[in-house]
Amino acid sequence: MGLLFQVVTLLSQPVKIIYDTDMESDVDDVGATAMLHALADRGEAEILATIVSSANPWSAPCLDAINTFYGRPNLPIGVPKGEAVNRKSGYAQSLAETYPHSITSADSLPEAARLYREILASQPDSSVVIVTVGYMTNLSRLLHTPSDDISSLSGTELVRQKVKHYVCMGGRFPKNTNTQVNGNWKPDPAATIDVVENWPTHILFSGGGDQLATLYQTGGTLPEVKENHIVRQAYEWFFDRVGWAKGPTHHSADLLAVLIAVRGLSDYFDQSCEGFNEVFEDGTHEWRSSPDKDQCYVLPKPERIKAVTQEMNKLMTHQP
Repeated sequence: MGLLFQVVTLLSQPVKIIYDTDMESDVDDVGATAMLHALADRGEAEILATIVSSANPWSAPCLDAINTFYGRPNLPIGVPKGEAVNRKSGYAQSLAETYPHSITSADSLPEAARLYREILASQPDSSVVIVTVGYMTNLSRLLHTPSDDISSLSGTELVRQKVKHYVCMGGRFPKNTNTQVNGNWKPDPAATIDVVENWPTHILFSGGGDQLATLYQTGGTLPEVKENHIVRQAYEWFFDRVGWAKGPTHHSADLLAVLIAVRGLSDYFDQSCEGFNEVFEDGTHEWRSSPDKDQCYVLPKPERIKAVTQEMNKLMTHQP
């Protein structure tokens, strides 16, 4: 661990995190979830809940298996009910069928927006960091929840009162107007627009599969860990063992979002905050120079890329 990270850890209380993942289409969700557990083991994060934004029936059991592997089998998990994005996965079913866990069906789990309300209502004001590495479906629904038996506040009011800030993995900054390039925003563009336009606290966009995420290639050290390590297995299934002898490397979009949500920008990243992010009906987007809104996007510091990559590799291969 770098000296600065050690100092931050010693001086800070654990960051209260609600983690929202699709846990299906790309394997970096597994690496990011493992990193979050490693940071929690180090006392840097307190995981309040792990939430699924996908309707893939294996996403929640897969997430439960990862939580169980890291010694947190009782972490609350919520799922979207009704219509939601459902994409294929190259690892979720295999992982869920191989590693111990208790969830057999997403039907038994609470609705994600309600779980958000329960968790937020129980926390101190301005104390929770939300990080999404999947679709914004759950957050959009949360914003539109009315007062209920959990809280007299609406969803928007509850977020404004309880959330410190929101870290969103997605986008290709400063713009992505290519309709052929997919990502987390296009499968549910209405939810993306709703959240980006109406979220009542600060948003930090960490970027998706853009030049930022591809600068930080992680996973190359996975062949050094035990064969039954859950992250190594997931990456092997995802890459189907092609080129595994050399050690696969993969973009780190989700991992970067988790690292930044817990440790902040530190001196490892820069940010651009002048203007706002405009999302279009098809899920593409472009950063506008004005007016200023409470939004920023992350920029790399080239001289820090190697150190950040090494740190993420260490965290994602953490052995519980």
